[in-house]
Order: sequence, then structure tokens, then C-alpha cells
Amino acid sequence: MSKQKKVRLLKFLSVVVSGINVVISLLIMLNKYQIRKDKKQIADEGHAPLDEN
Repeated sequence: MSKQKKVRLLKFLSVVVSGINVVISLLIMLNKYQIRKDKKQIADEGHAPLDEN
């Protein structure tokens, strides 16, 4: 494999990895938001205290 192809492959892989990283970060943020929303809903219903973290 030529040096130019290796460089192109590495750039492509870095783009793919950073894309996956962004997706995982978004999923984590969405999950934290969902947990916070669920805790607030439970507290509003009066079943459990609202845990402020």
C-alpha cells in the first residue's frame, strides 16, 4: 500500500471514530436528560423526593 493511501485511510478512520464519539456523547446527554425528567416526574407525583445532583 502506498504512503498516500495509508494517510487517506488514517484520515478516514479518524473521521469515523470522531463521528462515533459524537453519537455516543449525544446518547449520554439524552440519557442524563431523560433521567432528570423522570426524577422530576416522580417527585411531582409525590412518590419520591427530588434528588438534586
